[in-house]
Amino acid sequence: MTEIFFDQIFTKDNFIYWYIGLIIIALFNVITGLTNFFWLKKLPKNKINRNYSLLSVLIPARNEEDILETTIESILNQEYLNFELLILNDNSTDNTKNIITKYEKKYSNVHLIEGDKLPKGWLGKNWACHQLSKKAKGDYLLFMDADTKIDKRILADTLNVLHKDKSDLLSLVPNRETILIADNAMKKIISWFIVCWLPMKLALTLNMPFLSATFGQFMLFKKQSFISIGGFESIKDNPVDDFQLGRNIKRKKLKWNLYDGENRISTRTYNNNKDFVSGYSKNIFPAVGYSISIFLSIFTILLSFVLFSTLPIILFLIGMEQNNEFIILSITLFTLLVLSWSIVTYRFHYSLSTPLSFPLLISLVILLAARSFSDNLLFNSTWKDRKYKTPKNKLKI
Repeated sequence: MTEIFFDQIFTKDNFIYWYIGLIIIALFNVITGLTNFFWLKKLPKNKINRNYSLLSVLIPARNEEDILETTIESILNQEYLNFELLILNDNSTDNTKNIITKYEKKYSNVHLIEGDKLPKGWLGKNWACHQLSKKAKGDYLLFMDADTKIDKRILADTLNVLHKDKSDLLSLVPNRETILIADNAMKKIISWFIVCWLPMKLALTLNMPFLSATFGQFMLFKKQSFISIGGFESIKDNPVDDFQLGRNIKRKKLKWNLYDGENRISTRTYNNNKDFVSGYSKNIFPAVGYSISIFLSIFTILLSFVLFSTLPIILFLIGMEQNNEFIILSITLFTLLVLSWSIVTYRFHYSLSTPLSFPLLISLVILLAARSFSDNLLFNSTWKDRKYKTPKNKLKI
């Protein structure tokens, strides 16, 4: 019975149909990549300094002593001056609080907020950002990570663009400073997913929240728009807070916008492999809305991209595969995938070897995705000494 089942599934025709499906998806990646290549604009520079109402820059900080001063200095160096800087010390055990206190004593617009105890049902960062939003006095709220530094024109230029575009949320794609080989690979993978999988022009013009991408390193809201979507309280237990906030803006039919921050904003990612694995394991499965079917579909496509674009070619080269149809289909799929990765490579100035190394890059995200899936379904995720367990009622078929 089992043998008959497999004989019916693994037929030559079914393999060809699956190849055609993969080629269509890869072609979609190329078309989406080309569209986003021209749509995703660099943040415009404007030498005119307009005076808008107060901007609140909000930063949650937990054990960030090694990078926090660089972030603070980049904010205090801004040409736009009408801002307050609120930094929440989220029960840090290192020198984070003393660093914030030093700047608070020196600058009247810098304020230390002591974080309250984490309530049940909240994730740490979301609770910290919620507290910050309640303390903010500005008409604009800018959420930043503690490891993100910006150039001196960012506040002025983003406020100008926010008003010009009449946006409710403006986010920037940051440059990622990596020190780990695996993290550098993930930087390229994230770029590929953003550029070649999400048709963002459609996300902007149509009410399609799931197509939008928002980056937590830089999220500039109109305060009233932020309040209207329920702020962080509406996503208190969602680890992918940035994407979810952007999608909530779209669901309310408010205006979301994304620009390429290129070298004007940079974030430092993981310092060690343990944090690297924990960080991505915590986020990948929640990024698809805890949907098991969506996760398994994407997982299967990615695994098929690797196997079906390379294995027949390798077998042909060593004399073990003689089926011309499979070889042609495999070369076609391989070529389309190289093209989509070439778009990303050119856009973000990655090494010339990146397009041809896509099987290894995709294999890495497959492994991390499998870890994320198992951690969220069966085990606990750990991040910054806090354990997170996915509530069963969040899981979707």
